[in-house]
Amino acid sequence: MNRLTLSAVLLVLVPAVTPAGEPVVYKVGIPKSAFRDLPPALVAVAGEPFRVLMKSQTGLDGEVFIHADALTIARQIDDGQLQLGVFLGHEFAWATDKYPTLEPIVVTVPRPREVQAFLLVRWDCKAAGLSDLKGSKLAVAKNLRDHARLFLDRKKAEDMGGGGFCSTERTDNVHDAIHKVIGDEADLTVADGASWSYFQKLYPGASQNLKVLARSEVFPPSVVACKKGALDETTVKAIRTGLLTAHGESKGARLLNMIKVDKFEEVPAGYDDVLEASRKVYPAPADK
Repeated sequence: MNRLTLSAVLLVLVPAVTPAGEPVVYKVGIPKSAFRDLPPALVAVAGEPFRVLMKSQTGLDGEVFIHADALTIARQIDDGQLQLGVFLGHEFAWATDKYPTLEPIVVTVPRPREVQAFLLVRWDCKAAGLSDLKGSKLAVAKNLRDHARLFLDRKKAEDMGGGGFCSTERTDNVHDAIHKVIGDEADLTVADGASWSYFQKLYPGASQNLKVLARSEVFPPSVVACKKGALDETTVKAIRTGLLTAHGESKGARLLNMIKVDKFEEVPAGYDDVLEASRKVYPAPADK
């Protein structure tokens, strides 16, 4: 979920008003991990345009708070300092392990639908797995999505043991890293599914020079969540309905298209099991 996902969340919320007519101000937390592609200087003000849009379109007053990590947001929702949070799926798995009262309201349906990561090599690479690429050259994007970072780190630990890469080149974005592999300036890169899918559409010919060495499990989808019982059922239902119908409204649909999210969806059956599986494969870092 990128920085525009919050705008989708806020833009389509149904306004909640007190009996006296005073607007309710919802405090929404988003982790910095959702803004990997945004210059640090802009992160602090990233939510302001969305607050204005939300007010003008729905009448709902909202405040956006950008925090260093998802567990800070989870704690503040649990403490009542925030009412809503936007979480990447694997981070929500960590958060619910520590704060089990967190309740997902809706999940996103990204484009492509599966949240995955891919290790990419040239088409003629003879390696059968990452273990065959010890001492090779890695190209990795500075703004690589967190789930792709997790996948690369896990594969390195599992397949490379005490070995590693002879060099790591940092590129500005995922597409530049992919081009490094095509141009024989690197042996391997890692890409999130959305970036890899978009690269194939932009460069169908160049894409034929690559193959997938390994792909990750499907990560849990991102969620909009609150603390169970902290908001009345009428408000939660209004929020859920507003988000679920966003793709059917012209402004909501345009915004969802911009962020490569097809729509919001009901939390699927078995979602808790998906979170548990994610925690087992990708446990929270020790400092979390």
